[in-house]
Amino acid sequence: MKRSTVRLKQKKGGEHMVLIRKRRAVAILLLCTIFISGCWDRKEINDIAFVIGLAIDKEEDNFRTSLQIALPGQSGSSGSEGGGGGTSGDKSWFMLSTTAKTLRGTSIEGQKALSRELYYAHRRTMLIGEELAREGVAPMLDLLTRYPLNRLSALPIVTKGSAYKVLDTDAPIEKFPSEMVRELCFLNMRRPRSLKTFTDAILSEGVDPFLPVASTADNVPSNWKDVKTNIKLDGIAIFKKDKLVGMIEKAPADALILAMGEANEPEVMVKAPRGKGDVFIKLNENNSSLHPHVENGKVTVTIELYAKGVMVDNESNYGDLRDQEMQSLTQALHQKIGDDIKEGIRLIQKQYPADILGLGRSIHQQLPREWKKMRDRWDDIYPDVKVIIEPHIIIENVGVINKPIGLQEEDIVHD
Repeated sequence: MKRSTVRLKQKKGGEHMVLIRKRRAVAILLLCTIFISGCWDRKEINDIAFVIGLAIDKEEDNFRTSLQIALPGQSGSSGSEGGGGGTSGDKSWFMLSTTAKTLRGTSIEGQKALSRELYYAHRRTMLIGEELAREGVAPMLDLLTRYPLNRLSALPIVTKGSAYKVLDTDAPIEKFPSEMVRELCFLNMRRPRSLKTFTDAILSEGVDPFLPVASTADNVPSNWKDVKTNIKLDGIAIFKKDKLVGMIEKAPADALILAMGEANEPEVMVKAPRGKGDVFIKLNENNSSLHPHVENGKVTVTIELYAKGVMVDNESNYGDLRDQEMQSLTQALHQKIGDDIKEGIRLIQKQYPADILGLGRSIHQQLPREWKKMRDRWDDIYPDVKVIIEPHIIIENVGVINKPIGLQEEDIVHD
């Protein structure tokens, strides 16, 4: 009797422990559900207005903000009539433009005129009007960097004239003009200036910020039929801290971007070493490095440029590109690139004293003791810094033929 009673008690005790363990497991699972967010803060697509582009202008004492908002019902095909979500027309976007005394005020006014909540996380470009840029972009940067939905990866671009006019172009090759501006920036530079890099340059020592410049253009001559407004890049905008001080045209601007090692497969037109005509060399790879040197208070910075080139066009009567002629062509290419970069540096040292190449930053990083001596006087020292350009370019390929097409042997000029 005693043994059976003990066994029964042990059995009941074991079952009780199993039951307790099960209850504990259930309790733990229930507690875990507290940390599962679920959809308590969900936002339906039909309640959101996706801002894909932004243009900010200054008009006398007021700010103007123009929002390019996607129409999802029109995005399926271009040129369609009508669409879901109550949209109509043949565009996949529409513009909402408002004015106010402050930038934040323009957002508040815009929301009042829209039945959906403005959502900025999909905005990848922002256009800054020339007048606003000259006055200073610090208030804009404070607004755009403080709120998490304003992505720091967005690309800021300065426009010639009013920014909203560029954002409101036809740009028929892309669904949205804002997207076309972004693609143009990536075609021009390997790593275009983002909102983050632009802000970092404003706050950093020994470097001044710059941004690409965009403007409107017609896709065909104005006297043709069916003229569409398009967008083009027009050079770079030079800043001192947060204020625009000038714009550099496309040719010297491209040379400066090449000096930074940021150019995206640029083409260089070189005058033939002998004879008549030009040769076009495409630089498939390019990189650069800065080497500062300070002696007796004089600052010298050497820019070493490395690249590999491919001949894409020969519109001259020069040679059949043998070894000696290739050396002459390479020397002519070095001279052309060096001259173009020197012209760009002349502009940013003398006309717009702004260190967008980061000459001061190279001293700060490589010669920190020297930088401490001159950091407070850098703005006075910078215009007189001697810059030496040392190109190292190899022309790897001249195409499937050597001799210029369409010329007889007696018409070809050799070294």
